[in-house]
Amino acid sequence: MPPFLHPLLACPDCGAALRREAAEPRLRCPGGHGPAEGGGFLEQGGIARLLPEAERGADEARTVEAFERQWRSYGGLKRIFGKDPEAMAANLVGARMGRHIDRAWYQGKRVLDAGCGHGRYLEAFAAMGAEVVGLDIGRGPEAAGVPLDDPRIAVVQGSVLAPPFREASFDLVFSDGVIHHTPDAAGAYQALARLVKPGGALYVWVYPREGGLREGIFETARAVTTRLPGTGVRIVSFALAPLTAFVRSYSGTSFGRATWAECAQVVHDWLAPPLPTHHTWEEVRGWAAAAGLVDPESLPIPTGITAWKPSRPGADR
Repeated sequence: MPPFLHPLLACPDCGAALRREAAEPRLRCPGGHGPAEGGGFLEQGGIARLLPEAERGADEARTVEAFERQWRSYGGLKRIFGKDPEAMAANLVGARMGRHIDRAWYQGKRVLDAGCGHGRYLEAFAAMGAEVVGLDIGRGPEAAGVPLDDPRIAVVQGSVLAPPFREASFDLVFSDGVIHHTPDAAGAYQALARLVKPGGALYVWVYPREGGLREGIFETARAVTTRLPGTGVRIVSFALAPLTAFVRSYSGTSFGRATWAECAQVVHDWLAPPLPTHHTWEEVRGWAAAAGLVDPESLPIPTGITAWKPSRPGADR
């Protein structure tokens, strides 16, 4: 676990600072929370396991399983969501992030990728000079091969609804296509906003609200596919990969321009998770205002928004 990580960590249940045991890979909560024998949270394989005690609902559990399976199956592809590592890095600067964030901005910053999944963004943030933490509720980042030996990169297993970090710990909290897969997207946004330092930013992209026909078709399909065994979902995803030639994907991945496996990964992303919700930009802007964030910027990707925590009370930024 990189040295910069420990001072950022907090109990996901009570928010207390965690004490690191010198003799064993354990983080103790002064309130006694944690699943480890005798209390506390474990470090395993270089990853702090900081899941909250609250039991997951059935849909949440199936969501975790779906994404772990997705990154075991597709995490090693050269391109994910139609983008190779260079294209993913390009997503983190310029118009896609807003007018205030360029490559130089990241130098010396601390970034949280909340719901890091495949983990490709972690390396890109680090390459631009940031210390970066990847948070994910499952073990997908490990399955996808996130480089845990890089001292600039840390991975924590935890929930975006109860993120296990001290408030105001990050210059940028980045959450791309994640919180709409939780039971409470608005609540996840508020929880992530609390982690932003004064003068820092929260970037979020959520699924845009689509027409009733598209949403209805996908909801009907997921009523079946989310209950299939993993092998069944993978077979269906491969069989339906050509569908991306006719149905718009948010990433722009399209059959004929991407490989069959790359398109199957996108179909798996459509059909495996049981919880996706859809939102408008105005709705997300309302979340930002409720969190006390300012200067919300509409980004080229629908329902993408970067908003800032004022550097002092009453300031614009």
